[in-house]
This record gives sequence, C-alpha cells and structure tokens, in this order.
Amino acid sequence: MTDKPTVNITLSITPEERKALKQVALDNDVSVSALIRLWLKDYLEEKKSEGYKAK
Repeated sequence: MTDKPTVNITLSITPEERKALKQVALDNDVSVSALIRLWLKDYLEEKKSEGYKAK
C-alpha cells in the first residue's frame, strides 16, 4: 500500500474481466489495487523512455 493519499475509482468491466483481473492479482500475490499501481508504474516508465511526459 502507498503512503500517499488515495481515491476510489469505479471500473465498468464484464464479469469475465473482473474474474480475470482478480485471478491475475492472485497469481501475482498482490491486491487488484496493487496490480493496477504496478501496471501504471510500468506503463509510465515505458512511455517516459519513449519521450512521453505525463501531465
């Protein structure tokens, strides 16, 4: 968990996508929130290496 303030978000996904998301999190021994944080971190690092600057 992060020490920074957090906000809640709502996703509109299918039941199958929800199940898959939960399974990926379980497979990686992390929460769904942590999985999304890890994905975002990796995504931004990849974009940064391509010269992208997040606003």
